[in-house]
Amino acid sequence: MIIEPSVTFNPEQQFYNFEVLNPFQAVAHVITTRNSLFSTDFNLSFHTGKEEQVLENRSSLRQFFKAETLTIPKQCHGITVAQITNSNKEQIPTDTDALITNVSGLAIGVLSADCVPVLFYDPVQQALGAAHAGWKGTVAGIAAVTVESLQKAYGSNPADLIVCIGPSISQKHFEVGEEVADRFKELGLSACIAEVKDKKPHIDLWMANSLLLQKAGVPETHIHTAALCTVDHTNQFYSARAEGFSTGRFGAFILLR
Repeated sequence: MIIEPSVTFNPEQQFYNFEVLNPFQAVAHVITTRNSLFSTDFNLSFHTGKEEQVLENRSSLRQFFKAETLTIPKQCHGITVAQITNSNKEQIPTDTDALITNVSGLAIGVLSADCVPVLFYDPVQQALGAAHAGWKGTVAGIAAVTVESLQKAYGSNPADLIVCIGPSISQKHFEVGEEVADRFKELGLSACIAEVKDKKPHIDLWMANSLLLQKAGVPETHIHTAALCTVDHTNQFYSARAEGFSTGRFGAFILLR
């Protein structure tokens, strides 16, 4: 499966943007990097960074969006989706791996350092989503659960959704044990597994999430993949596989203007 990159890079602010979302005036989005907004360490995780610096980075990102709030959940590799509204916008969802909203001015996003960040936009119902899909979340169906949550909360039609799969570990570097590969096989995702001679299997999380999104009703032509490997691009992205779990976290964020 050959994937053509679908992102553009802003060298001044050190962000990536999905080309498909850029024409929509009603929505703003970014994929952050290590050096976003003139920082030398734009880590957004309290777990791996100094609180003062992380707070400053998050504040800079909120100001960039001109957002009332910036919501980032405490992720756990699960399938819980939180709906962000005016009544709970100041709260931090715990044990949550996806957020949805239809309220203007509320930025939502997820963090990553190899896992797959996924952004959702419904241009018909004007609703948004952001999901964090590591391999556990992928096989548990976090992408499809987010689609279902958008349907239930806002009446979104999966056929209308635009879904963007962000930078994450590529198949070349995502070596897993046989027990993990078996989980993908059980879901009919054998096409996402590369058997490497004398080595452990390698999983394509980009393809896996794309196939699961299609099964949930999102057209293949509406799914766009950054095709940027975090392991190969540690000059721009944090990578737990390449640098250790204590490295920083970048993020994928989206907001209705």
